[in-house]
Amino acid sequence: GIVIDAGSSHTSLFIYRWDKEKNTVVINQTFSCNVQGQGISSYANNPPKAGASLRECLDKALDPYLYHDVFTDMYVESRILPREKNSSAADQIMAGIAKTMKEYPVDFHGARIITGQEEGTYGWMAINYLTDSFPKNPSKEDTQDPPEMARTFGALDLGGESTQISFIPKSSVMKQKEVSKVTLYGYNYNIYTQSYLCYGQNEMLKRLTKTLIEVREKSHPRTQVGHPCYPRNYKETIWLSSLHTTTCIRQNDLQTPLADRRVTLEGKGNVKRCRVIMQKLLNISTCSQSQDCIFDGAYEPAVSRQFFAFSGFYYNFRFLNLTSGQSLLTVSKNIRNFCRRSWQDLSSSYPEEKPERLRSYCTNANYILTLLLDAYKFNETSWNNIIFQRKVSS
Repeated sequence: GIVIDAGSSHTSLFIYRWDKEKNTVVINQTFSCNVQGQGISSYANNPPKAGASLRECLDKALDPYLYHDVFTDMYVESRILPREKNSSAADQIMAGIAKTMKEYPVDFHGARIITGQEEGTYGWMAINYLTDSFPKNPSKEDTQDPPEMARTFGALDLGGESTQISFIPKSSVMKQKEVSKVTLYGYNYNIYTQSYLCYGQNEMLKRLTKTLIEVREKSHPRTQVGHPCYPRNYKETIWLSSLHTTTCIRQNDLQTPLADRRVTLEGKGNVKRCRVIMQKLLNISTCSQSQDCIFDGAYEPAVSRQFFAFSGFYYNFRFLNLTSGQSLLTVSKNIRNFCRRSWQDLSSSYPEEKPERLRSYCTNANYILTLLLDAYKFNETSWNNIIFQRKVSS
């Protein structure tokens, strides 16, 4: 079977071969291909191109000289373009993809936008499946709760538009809307999973920039605005209209959009100021002193168990050489030192890194710390339970 995973920033195609064991699928990945270009949400103004962008990978996957199997199933799963009122952009993109798929010799099962809860649950299932963490029920009786000693990992995912946290809490008492119920190898699992749309790293970067400009606008419109999360002496000129191109900003914009003009952002490398603004963007104050509220008024039981942190968590920390199990103190110190470096120093030290990525590592690293510490409530002790990895079991 072929699965196409279409995220907000990129799309990947995978071929899987599967069998069944106790009504649970046993999977092997046999092929993967990264689709060239941006995520399919970038084709909102030209939906047919969304389907056309997949052809190169589809042609490779179905090359008869490489693969002699007859593929029977095809799925497209996406987490893009939350539906807006009176907006058909998402439907048009999905229709464009479906039209392309029907030209290939596969049994196309459809393209759809999965929910945030599904995305969090899938991440949790994938990690624990690959680490062989699910016990197998030898009984032929009805399904039952897993044994007390069952050791599962939590999942932390950070994408461009959204972020997810999924784990089994120590307490069995949970609010129903955050619970995903799955049955695997004869055992029932109740997973706490929460997805935060518009809290992915790309969306946070845009919202952060917009907030910084709005703060200055209240006193006096300026052509230059200090950016505490960008490296010292970094400068970038943007059009204000570029900040209103995303659904997340349009949905959260309670004010009149800023009049379009050019503004130059100047990096200050001020970690303390950067973290303070990010805490405000996460609406952490809305939880007051509640123990089971994390941010933006959301409920979360206390974090427990070990967690795998992947996607954006891993890529940003890998660049900063922070994926080797360093202590929270070391991680914080290294991020602070990196952010203090000047843009000239960073540019000469990393000449092959794209400028838009290099200027964002300080921002993203501080966002990761704010999200994990202030929002999800990890601390110096539980920090050691987070494993930053791109892959699990190869």
